[in-house]
Amino acid sequence: MRYIKLLSIFAVFFYFFQANAAENVTITMEVNNIPSSKGNIIMYFCQNEDEFKSERQTQYSFFFPAKKDRVTAKIIIPKGIYGIHIYHDENDNKMIDKNSSNHPVEKFGFSNNYFGSYSKLPDFNNTLINIEKNDQFIKINLR
Repeated sequence: MRYIKLLSIFAVFFYFFQANAAENVTITMEVNNIPSSKGNIIMYFCQNEDEFKSERQTQYSFFFPAKKDRVTAKIIIPKGIYGIHIYHDENDNKMIDKNSSNHPVEKFGFSNNYFGSYSKLPDFNNTLINIEKNDQFIKINLR
């Protein structure tokens, strides 16, 4: 009888953790128009507007060495809807540098290749992309 109780408790815990575990997928990211091989390409996968507007790392942040022209990377991430913000951190200071007019001086890009103005982020809803399957290919051009 004790064995059956332990087995039942284990089954309940297993079901709870399985039901709440996010299903991960492997996607391929391609980032184009990289001006040099200096620094890193930084990718922020934002799950809400607050994350998107913040200049801090998100829960799903990725860093890859820059390579002139193009970087292609495989990323494992939970299925979901994200707004992706990418920039070339050429001087490796972990932030996007801006000039006195608040315009970025390092190349940047967003999912759906959607751009607002140089000094203002695009609307979060315009950058949303549904990541739902393995081998999904996402291409973002920096500007």
